Amino acid sequence: MIDKTISTEAARRFYDRLGKGHDWAEFYESRAKSVALARLALAPGQHVLNLGVGTGKEHHRLQTAIRPGGLAFGLDLSPVMLRLAYQRTAAPLCRADVRRPPYAPASFDRLFSAYVLDLIPQADLIGLLAGCRRLLKPGGRLVLVSLTEGTNAPSRLLVGLWKLVYKASPIACGGCRPVQLAGLVHQAGFPHVEREVVVQLGVPSEVIVAE
Repeated sequence: MIDKTISTEAARRFYDRLGKGHDWAEFYESRAKSVALARLALAPGQHVLNLGVGTGKEHHRLQTAIRPGGLAFGLDLSPVMLRLAYQRTAAPLCRADVRRPPYAPASFDRLFSAYVLDLIPQADLIGLLAGCRRLLKPGGRLVLVSLTEGTNAPSRLLVGLWKLVYKASPIACGGCRPVQLAGLVHQAGFPHVEREVVVQLGVPSEVIVAE
């Protein structure tokens, strides 16, 4: 797995500039996100945390699935993304680093994060995932989506090209690089971990489900 990522400040600037343009990624992300949202097994009354709300499209789906009585909290590093997400959801959102979420232990039934952990340095991932485990209530569920390694010839070719671009300029890829999280999730203390790879337009994404 590639260790190098862009800095926190570079990521904030990139996604502030990207703004609503981030929605264009749905062309190759939407299928994996739909699989992940289904695997969350959401129900009315649950408390959910979304680590990295982006423009708020998935957050709105989270809100709808846990009504009535549920609450969907979210955080993001980018003030622009937070503003866009709030306009779509009016949800309780805060500006924070996903490695330091400002919530009490055992606060959530579900944790969700899509295409965020592939921006986090490898050295920080186990600590972040262990923090997610602390935030979950007993029996809670974590679902992650990230760019990953290819599983067939087209996706392996695309990821190979992605890595070449990333090596030349990580910011050209938005700081995202292919990761494989299942083993790290196990190391962070989750005893039951499932992994599925979804390929859309040649782009491979992994969906991790942990309880």
